[in-house]
Amino acid sequence: MDDRFSAMTPDPKMDRQTAGQAAADRWTRRTLGLARALMIYGLLFGGAMVFSLPFIWMVGTSFKVDREMFGESITLFPMRPVPSAVSPYLDDQYFAVPDSERFDRVQAAIRSAIQRHEVQVPEYIHGRESLVDIILPGIYRRLVQTMPSALWELPDPDLWAEIQTRVTAELISDTAQRVTRRLTFGAIRVRSFELQEMDLAEDRALSDIWAIEGPARWQDGEAVADLVYDFRDEPGALTLSTTLALPFDANRLYRMMLFIRPDDSWHRVNFALEKNGHRYEGMRSEFLGNFQWGAVILKQYGPDDQSTKIRNWLPYRRVASGPEFESRPQHVRVEISMEQAGQRDAWWAKMQANYRDALDHIPFWRYTATSLFLVIMNIVGNIISCSLVAYAFARLQWPGRNLSFGVMLATLMIPPQVTMIPHFLIIRSLGWYNTLYPLWVISFFGNAFNIFLLRQFMKGIPRDLEDAAKIDGCNFLQVYWYVIMPLIKPTLACISIFTFMMVWNDFMGPLIYLSDQRLYPLSLGLYAFNVQAGGNLGMMMAGSLMMTLPVIVIFFFAQKYFIQGVTLTGMKG
Repeated sequence: MDDRFSAMTPDPKMDRQTAGQAAADRWTRRTLGLARALMIYGLLFGGAMVFSLPFIWMVGTSFKVDREMFGESITLFPMRPVPSAVSPYLDDQYFAVPDSERFDRVQAAIRSAIQRHEVQVPEYIHGRESLVDIILPGIYRRLVQTMPSALWELPDPDLWAEIQTRVTAELISDTAQRVTRRLTFGAIRVRSFELQEMDLAEDRALSDIWAIEGPARWQDGEAVADLVYDFRDEPGALTLSTTLALPFDANRLYRMMLFIRPDDSWHRVNFALEKNGHRYEGMRSEFLGNFQWGAVILKQYGPDDQSTKIRNWLPYRRVASGPEFESRPQHVRVEISMEQAGQRDAWWAKMQANYRDALDHIPFWRYTATSLFLVIMNIVGNIISCSLVAYAFARLQWPGRNLSFGVMLATLMIPPQVTMIPHFLIIRSLGWYNTLYPLWVISFFGNAFNIFLLRQFMKGIPRDLEDAAKIDGCNFLQVYWYVIMPLIKPTLACISIFTFMMVWNDFMGPLIYLSDQRLYPLSLGLYAFNVQAGGNLGMMMAGSLMMTLPVIVIFFFAQKYFIQGVTLTGMKG
């Protein structure tokens, strides 16, 4: 009896062990579930980052200037622009300090070699007291590029002696010139409509030509001269002005070229002219965001600004008239105003530089309008034609329907390269070559894949809806329009997205059928821009990003319809 009673009584020790084991199992399952979820989300996040890296690189490159494209290392993000309040100055950001043991090993030797030579730096250049620290990384990079690798394995005394012989005065002077930033003005050339051209600054000192208002002065120079300014004590702006005598009448002035070397200070510069009693101002500002010689071409706004030419000039428009403006027949007054830039202004100037240059090189909005026209016409054509044909295949009974559907599907197996030449010959015989007709009229004759997609969706719609419409007196076209079309909106949205992406990115079609650049869509215009821009990666990435953004935006806003259309879910009977 006692044995039976003891067997029926639960053992507290066994209950605690069972509960503990169950808790351990639950913790293990939760841990494994959490680990599995983290692994899945980690893989998804890692894959998304890998696939987004090219896009991130494209966005970052579109904000870079030329010197950032071909550096020693590839970077995703652009360098920070550093506006300078003083000019000329030494750029301490140009040579980054290397983070390497070799540089630490030879740094003292290079510094000693630099100090052995007397480097001539004019007193008016700001930061000259830090010249050795600024050029030391640059000289080290030059030594790395020129010295054989075996010399770097020498003992320290021999390596230092080799560095002393290789760091010459010419090397130091050249490196110092690379970090010196100065705002330099040069020739002033004018050209008439009759192609009469003259340099108005020839044989004249620039200090005698330009009058200065503001915290600046001219440094001695004849053909070229540096503008020395200091905004530290008097922040704000300065103005240069001059009145020039032209060899022709002022109303025959076609363009004026001002040769300027910027100082990479990212200050805003505006240009204005006065002639014939009118004042003209540049339609946009320029920025001192480079340090290479260039020419600012001033040209009155006209038909060339609406053409497909590369707009390498700054157009100006009339803003005022009156007797206070220069009105002598063969004279023109030029005014250059410079405004000090802050860090935010410098960032904004750098971010828009490549985009503005890209818009100047190509008629971007003309190309965009052509692409939008082709997209709209192709979407309308595909929706109308494909839905009608799919309705006939899915809902109507007629002899040879299945055979015709099979023949239509067989056309999907024909490579487009096979029909390219016959198709081109037909288009040319119709007189449509070098027109937009072959790029959108064909969409009104249907697309086999879109017809198949719509037919499969329509077959899932219950017949009861169609029968009810017929009882109410609808014919087959009214059934198509009032019953079928509202129910296939997800698939129509999917087809619209496919059509948009296909037409927006179409390159081969415009390349074959168009020769007039005024008719180019954006895809072919971007290729022409690549040829014209001479491989400028910053402008190319800016143009590519402007072309890619509409595709991304439309996909994110329409992804619900895209997924619904692809899954082919319909109403069940």
